[in-house]
Amino acid sequence: MTDLFYKSNNITMCSDGKYRWVYELDMYKSLVIIKEIWRAMGIAIVIVLAILFAINIMDSDLMETLQFIAQAACILFGILLVLSIIGYLIFAYMIGGKYCVMFEMDESGINHKQHEKHVKKAQLIGAISALWGVAGGHLGAAGTGVLAAVRTSMYSSFNDVKEIEILTKEHLIRLNETLSRNQVYADDEDFAFVANYIKARCRNAKVKGEAFADAAPRKPEAENQRTTQKHEAEQKRTMQVQNAAPKFCSNCGAKLSSGSKFCANCGEKV
Repeated sequence: MTDLFYKSNNITMCSDGKYRWVYELDMYKSLVIIKEIWRAMGIAIVIVLAILFAINIMDSDLMETLQFIAQAACILFGILLVLSIIGYLIFAYMIGGKYCVMFEMDESGINHKQHEKHVKKAQLIGAISALWGVAGGHLGAAGTGVLAAVRTSMYSSFNDVKEIEILTKEHLIRLNETLSRNQVYADDEDFAFVANYIKARCRNAKVKGEAFADAAPRKPEAENQRTTQKHEAEQKRTMQVQNAAPKFCSNCGAKLSSGSKFCANCGEKV
């Protein structure tokens, strides 16, 4: 495949056969991470509300239960919205406003790893969240904190990916599996290559937004075209020099006239 020879200022093919690159996300300008936080919280709230509905419907009529659920939903969403924004801004401040992540990609899958300079901070924040959850009796918060303290990377096997979402403007490729979702980031100049590389290997996945990735040519193809054009230009210059140089008869050494087929001195065929 041509992408095996891909070269970039950002992406490196290492000796172990893996592409590696580092991406920095501006947490104050991009909403990608906080959207993921809201998504996870939204799922948790829906589950809680479903449980509350099942409990209350046994003792109350439908209208009273729906009113109670509506009130609970407003309160929960409001509290979690405020807390998530405050927590996000604190975390962004602690890591300098830049979420730095390293990617490792080969024929089998891709690994999303927090950069070493963020790992210890993330583990500290996760440990604090876990302790706060235990002390306050919030088991959900404790569990989330423990995961944050332990999990510093996420691997996606291309064979397990069910859906690919290509979001060019956000420099983001989402790999959706049955119970998890990985996020892959790449700079503008590398985005088409990374998206096409992943698409070609996720044979069981549906693709959303693939037109964006196809719009940009692969870098190796552009480099090959430039190399071919340069080679053709060099050949043309060589032919011009050869044609311009004077020619002599191989038999008698006399100078030959331009375009002549026989030597005018000895009659030798040119």
